[in-house]
Amino acid sequence: MLNLSKGIQGRQEWAGRWWYRFWPMALPLAFLAAMFLFYPFRERFEFDVDEGYVAMRSFLVARGYPLYSEVWSDQPPLFTYLMAAWIRFFGTDINAARTLVLLFSTILMAGAVYILLSKWGAPHALAGSILILLLPYYTRLSASVMLAVPNLAFAVLSLLALLSWHDNRQTRWLLISALALGLSVLTKLISAFLVLVFAIGILLDTRARLSQPASFQRLMRHALLWCLVFAAVVVGAGLLLIRPANIHQLFDTHLVISQNQAYIESTPAAQTITQHLRASWPILLLAIPGCIFILLERRWTSLYLLFWALTAFLVFSFYAPVWYHYQLLITVPVAMLAAIGVGEAIGFIQQGIRSRPFFASRTWLGLIALAGFALAIAIRTPVTLPDFYHPPAIITRSVHDAWPEQMFLTKMSNHAPQTHWVLTTLPMYAFRVGLPAPPFLAVSSGKRIAAGELNETDMIEIFDQYKPEQVLIRRGEYPLLEERLKVGYRLLYSRGKRLLYLRSDLKGQ
Repeated sequence: MLNLSKGIQGRQEWAGRWWYRFWPMALPLAFLAAMFLFYPFRERFEFDVDEGYVAMRSFLVARGYPLYSEVWSDQPPLFTYLMAAWIRFFGTDINAARTLVLLFSTILMAGAVYILLSKWGAPHALAGSILILLLPYYTRLSASVMLAVPNLAFAVLSLLALLSWHDNRQTRWLLISALALGLSVLTKLISAFLVLVFAIGILLDTRARLSQPASFQRLMRHALLWCLVFAAVVVGAGLLLIRPANIHQLFDTHLVISQNQAYIESTPAAQTITQHLRASWPILLLAIPGCIFILLERRWTSLYLLFWALTAFLVFSFYAPVWYHYQLLITVPVAMLAAIGVGEAIGFIQQGIRSRPFFASRTWLGLIALAGFALAIAIRTPVTLPDFYHPPAIITRSVHDAWPEQMFLTKMSNHAPQTHWVLTTLPMYAFRVGLPAPPFLAVSSGKRIAAGELNETDMIEIFDQYKPEQVLIRRGEYPLLEERLKVGYRLLYSRGKRLLYLRSDLKGQ
């Protein structure tokens, strides 16, 4: 599978040994250990406001409130149910929830490493793990209770299974690939564009293997089988977990907000995909030698990575708003393409560069790839590694005392035994103290408000219905509600724009 030179032939002999296929898995495991021990996710109250929404939504499902019919959500159900099961076991510990996402990130990296190892070689796998680690926001999203990394992990596993089918033509790998991509779409709908990429790849491979013109049925059978299994997973699970009456929740908000130009322009985080990719430019450029090596070596199945990235870029170019975590759907396959060029260049060094003519095109291409790899490391390492320079190996709870949010948590915890509901647009606070928000307010995002799915009238109706013991909102966010809180509630604590109210019949400070 590797270059036909003496040095590579030696590596082919190693490839027959069991440890050769498994040692690169040490890289994702080392990533897991480094993130768990040294990345300061325990020091962060909240990486992104979406963390609170995902955590609260899962907490309510764990408590038995049905998703969609009571717990509002504009996302597919799979990760919510996985997180709900995790919460039942570990409780409302946000760091435990973040650890689940970190496990998905490790699976993602392991899948990418194994693809590079099996299709190209160990140097490529090593380069791939380094480049993925250096991607903008990868470490942050690996420790955030958000959907981007689990969604991408399932997509990478789908590609891994599909490449296995290309290698040995065993139908089971085709079925596993369709199942994994179905799970990816059931985590986040945005990965559905891969259906087109994978189905076309299966069709082209089938056509290339036929020695003579074949019937339409024979030509389409593998692609149709893959699509049917994928559809069965998505539609079957969708009908079971979502129910037809609730399907509109997955689309309404996204469709309305994509037409709300005022909201998109007024939201700094909603940049274009080109703007989001600016920080990744060294790795994007490094993918070019990788693509050239794919063509030179005629390893066509590796072009899945190229068309994955190009299709994602095309989709995001015509979609708005685009959030920072969407870029991983482009940068992860691009990092794998870049790793192919770096791995081939490392192979030249292993063989001895003198054994090749200095002016040979592949020699120069390898030198360009190595220079690009050095540039990417030089630019991205100072941005990525500083977060790991925290001396405590296992960060203790005492670190949280410096949080500006700590007093809110203390006040809320003091009254937790008397509290059944917390009406809040800041669900991370309620989740951390183990208190539920009204199910309709599990997600109170600005996107939902801008789409007209939530307004002040809804808030007051929920307030009257649940009569919450605690209310945590931002000053000026809902002025009519603040007026209502002047009767029967007292301001327990405030800091900045955040206001914590306690119902007057509850005692204590």
